Amino acid sequence: MTPQDGPVVIAGAGPVGLTLAVELHRRGLPFRIVDRGKGPTPPEESRALAILPTTLAVLKSSGVADRLLADGHPIRQMEMRFGPGRSVRLPLSDAPTDTPFILSLPQGRTERHLLAWLEERGVAIEWGVAVEDVSQTHRPKVRLSSGDMIDAHALAGCDGVRSTVREALGIPWSGEGYPGDFSLADVTLDPRPDPSTGIVDLGTDGGARALLPFGDGRARLIGTVSNPDDLVAHLEGVTDVGWTSRFHVAFRHAERMARGMVFLAGDAAHVHSPVGGRGMNLGIWDAAWLAFLLSEGRASEYEMRRLPSVRAILDQTRAMTDFVSSQPGWARAFLHYGLPLALHLPPVRRRLAARFLALDLPKPEWLDG
Repeated sequence: MTPQDGPVVIAGAGPVGLTLAVELHRRGLPFRIVDRGKGPTPPEESRALAILPTTLAVLKSSGVADRLLADGHPIRQMEMRFGPGRSVRLPLSDAPTDTPFILSLPQGRTERHLLAWLEERGVAIEWGVAVEDVSQTHRPKVRLSSGDMIDAHALAGCDGVRSTVREALGIPWSGEGYPGDFSLADVTLDPRPDPSTGIVDLGTDGGARALLPFGDGRARLIGTVSNPDDLVAHLEGVTDVGWTSRFHVAFRHAERMARGMVFLAGDAAHVHSPVGGRGMNLGIWDAAWLAFLLSEGRASEYEMRRLPSVRAILDQTRAMTDFVSSQPGWARAFLHYGLPLALHLPPVRRRLAARFLALDLPKPEWLDG
């Protein structure tokens, strides 16, 4: 790719689009990044919270990972509760990575670190500008809401679940919805929760729930109930409730992630349950792969590289969601009797820690060695 090929147009300036911009700039490729919104995610809306080790590895070369690490809170162990007085702790330190933890950081702050990196290098986000249409997918002609027509080298749809880019291509979803509701609430607790420990509670009367601390006594509470108020009511020590949300989940992916030189990444290409904290991370990995393949002249490999991992993540999150939502009899017996015994075995701890941190997926080839 040379400058006369035209820019890569990035539709969407959330974490996925911003990561793609960082990686394209780092690799010397021209681009324009537009977003129909007025600015980044409001800081009071934590949204995606978990940053996984592969994401930190992807963002290490740019230096963004160091900024995230300085601002976030490492969750180094998971406590699994499954009844009164019964719990086990899984240390994540056994995972095969240099960063064996979940970095807890609200999405708005993650976006601002990516934005700051770009701004320091003179890159401006075109806020209030949307991709309206695309034609000639092998040499994309992109029409923006500003009236600009761009002869682009490539177009990346990082524009969310209701992606204009995906709809312009006529690419359908594959998958299905999921019964039941989820709720979340950002809460402040007294006494403050241990910032290094995440909690998965499978034995509460208020339905399954998880608690992820993110500093200063605050934590994300998420559970399988239809009302955030009911979720909070089953947690002791809540002194303040911030952002709340109720939502349905689905397990779907776009049947195609590329057509010619038009690509889909992040929520534009796949949606699934928040169980496991995979969503934003999976989109960031999409973006990093796309930047790498564009820089290598191998963009035709993108769909082949990404769809298997997307399907694997959807299968994993569906299984995890089923587990926390219904807990069949065998699962309850395993939690009560089998898991405490199994965690005495180092290979079991390593495997479970790797699964919690999504390290059981193929590592990007440029990170090898």
